[in-house]
Amino acid sequence: MDYNIRPISKNCSATGEPLVPGELCWSVLTETDGKLSRYDYSMAAWEGPPEGSIGHWQCLVPVDADAGKPKIDADSLFDYFIQLCESPNKTEQDYQYVLALLLLRKRRLILDGSIEIDDLPAMRLIGSGGEGPFEVVERELTDDQITQFQTQLFGSPTEAAA
Repeated sequence: MDYNIRPISKNCSATGEPLVPGELCWSVLTETDGKLSRYDYSMAAWEGPPEGSIGHWQCLVPVDADAGKPKIDADSLFDYFIQLCESPNKTEQDYQYVLALLLLRKRRLILDGSIEIDDLPAMRLIGSGGEGPFEVVERELTDDQITQFQTQLFGSPTEAAA
């Protein structure tokens, strides 16, 4: 039997204070009217499990992997992508391709089909708001080039995954 229990909360159920990433806390599972509920308590607020709880356990508050990372604004990236579509040089075509892949991942662009431009494979793309179509030639980029583009966009290559 599977149970759907929410992940750890960001705040202590007793005090409302934020749970500190990397520190221990207590979690409690209760059942009310056939519904399972999870409550999380800081170590300072823990006074033992509430009466009628099904179970309790100690756990580590996870460190937020996204903390401090800039959020990707897909619309701003899309505006830049459109600028690059107007008359890109070779470097801008590489950058345009990387942006197209990122915007596909963010669902700001939709793949409308595969085509060929000058005997090279290309993508026909449509903006999620009906913009386009855009035709982007597929590029063969080295790992160093991809890292360079990611650094220009996000400050570090690992933040592109956000």
